[in-house]
Amino acid sequence: MSRQRLRLALKTLDAGDWRIFEEFAADFLAVEYPSLRTMAATRGDKGRDGQLYIPEEQPTDMVQYSVTPDWKAKIAQTLKRLAENFSEIRRLIYATNQEIGPAADDLVMSTLRDKGVMVDIRDASWFLERRETHPQRANASESLCEKVVDPLLRKERISEQVGLALTDQEARLGLLHLSLQNQDEASEKGLTRESFESLTLSALHDTSPENLLTREQIHERVSSFLPAGHEQQVDAQVDSALLRLSGKKGRIKHHKSEDKFCLAHDERSRLQEKTAEFVQSEQLLEKKLVEAVAFYGGVVHERDEGKVGAEVRASLEWLLLKRGEAFAEAVRTGEMNHADKEGIEQLLRDEPVKKSHRLAVNTVAETLVHVLDNPAEEIKAHLRRLADGYTLFSFLRQTPDVQKVVVSLFSDGDFWVDTSVILPLIAETLIEDPSQRHYTTIFKAAVDAGIRLFVTDGILEEVERHLNRCLQFSRTEVRLWNGTVPFLYAAYTLSGRARAGFVDWLENFRGSVRPVEDVRIYLEEELLIHQKNLVEEADSAPIELRAAVQEVWNEAHEKRRRQRESEWDPVITQRLVAHDVETTVGIIQLRSRGASSPMGHRYWLVTLDKVAFRLKWELSRRLHEAPSSPVLSPDFLSQFLRLGPLRTAIEREQRVNLPLLVDVSKYDYLPKSLVELADTLRGQLAGKSERLVRRGIRDSLDKMRTEEGIEAAGGLKAAEERIMTLLQRETGPLGA
Repeated sequence: MSRQRLRLALKTLDAGDWRIFEEFAADFLAVEYPSLRTMAATRGDKGRDGQLYIPEEQPTDMVQYSVTPDWKAKIAQTLKRLAENFSEIRRLIYATNQEIGPAADDLVMSTLRDKGVMVDIRDASWFLERRETHPQRANASESLCEKVVDPLLRKERISEQVGLALTDQEARLGLLHLSLQNQDEASEKGLTRESFESLTLSALHDTSPENLLTREQIHERVSSFLPAGHEQQVDAQVDSALLRLSGKKGRIKHHKSEDKFCLAHDERSRLQEKTAEFVQSEQLLEKKLVEAVAFYGGVVHERDEGKVGAEVRASLEWLLLKRGEAFAEAVRTGEMNHADKEGIEQLLRDEPVKKSHRLAVNTVAETLVHVLDNPAEEIKAHLRRLADGYTLFSFLRQTPDVQKVVVSLFSDGDFWVDTSVILPLIAETLIEDPSQRHYTTIFKAAVDAGIRLFVTDGILEEVERHLNRCLQFSRTEVRLWNGTVPFLYAAYTLSGRARAGFVDWLENFRGSVRPVEDVRIYLEEELLIHQKNLVEEADSAPIELRAAVQEVWNEAHEKRRRQRESEWDPVITQRLVAHDVETTVGIIQLRSRGASSPMGHRYWLVTLDKVAFRLKWELSRRLHEAPSSPVLSPDFLSQFLRLGPLRTAIEREQRVNLPLLVDVSKYDYLPKSLVELADTLRGQLAGKSERLVRRGIRDSLDKMRTEEGIEAAGGLKAAEERIMTLLQRETGPLGA
């Protein structure tokens, strides 16, 4: 009996299933208490569902079966009724499908102290741990799963619960099986082979010796959501998958006389367990999404949590589908974009199925970014499987031969990293948990895979100048600072750290004598990013190309000047333009020396700059024939490393921690008033645990940053009161 299958059965039970649970629980308890007699009735049970029978004595041990989520109220109600009807109650065995655990400790102690009654709670964990301790319990567990879980996992029902971004039943089942592939271990099999094995198993989802499918029916089901015009190729791939999977002790049984197929018994059991685990992960994901909605200011009533969770999960899967499609399209064209909140909000507005939750689009976008950028450990693997499933699905929508496309991707290369990515890498040193340092994970995995990372002198200069600007900000009274909060200082503040420690932290990256050289050494020693200029390559490019690229960057920086006039220096602007021209033109020129497929180039610029992602379009307006874009997004690099030809070269720990989405936008604009607020709160919290203070300030500022604004919400004083309330929850009474 699978633990996951029984857990899903218990979680699925609701108020209408009380009798099913009663029969199950009674069978479990009867092993331990042979004298147990069931007393439950629609009326007249005097508050107990069962009792331990003792001849000629008043019963002292009672049993209550319950599927209600409000177990505290149910126990209180039961104890009250028992006290009214029985005078010598010593113990109440409370059997429930809910997961309670230590949450009942206080209630158990107070009931024993005040009423002299021992409350013995048998919750979901109790049943799960004892499911195989006696044949009667194993049979009861199997019977419950047959009644509750098996119908839930059948084709028609399961396709209602998975693949919410898709509409076709076969496509949803295909997505489920693609997601169930074991992505934690990089396979040498090839993605085409793996994918068609998954799709073939998907076509056979509900089959058994009593319910066989012909070869033609399997061909038809698999072909139903693959691109038209490839039927012969699809049939050949399905036939190969059938041959491999129906070998000795295979996952498929082949009835050769009729040329019909079904899942093998062990495969059906495995599929039930994996699908049950998948459904539970989806339920947990919905719970985490609802929690994130509440954190970002969305109002969700308890009665609506299930519906809102499902609708927000559908939006998340819509985002994963569109990102999968964008990835597949980028492989074909070489053009890509970085997913930011603005783009995600637009995707949500384009979602075809309108939602009933009435949450603001920006709240849902914040929620999705938060969950994808920083997933809870218990849903991290599920999100990765889901994202990779949608990506493989998107590839298959374009071509059945996924492997042929993937091998055309770069298998090594020289990548230059610009300032917009270097700064987040430095900011991640503020994150205590190494597994949450997403950009660091991406670039360490890239180095593991044989990619060489570089920066130019111009990028080193930009990084050092930004660090210096942060230093000046830290030494200036906030209200006197002319301009915005620098990116890295915003990251430092949002980590909850004290202003007094900023200079010490900064010395990890630069000193005061040779600061640029210090930055170079740090990047080389800590991140294996080496210095290598592109001046000669850029200077050797056609004059028309250099002029066009320079015009694009001049216009971009001029637009930025108008947005931040107070911070602008024309000399610095020209140096920034020169740096951008060197990297983009230099990489384009390196590429011109050898032909390659759109994503097969060895030379790339990894950046988050929106102008860089528009470069191909901008150049097509200025040149007769624009070169392919040299720009690579960190998010797309992460996806390449998970699915591309480099994946087998990456250590497993690095591969499973590769992020799905990385959000640095929270550092882009931090109001100076929040920096002042953080400084003020630190003074008030003197003497508290540094770890708790840091966490409280970090989470509180993150929440404040997403809300409507300090002035609109009642001024700085109101903001301070709200944050102090949040901090008290984290650290206890401020005077403690």
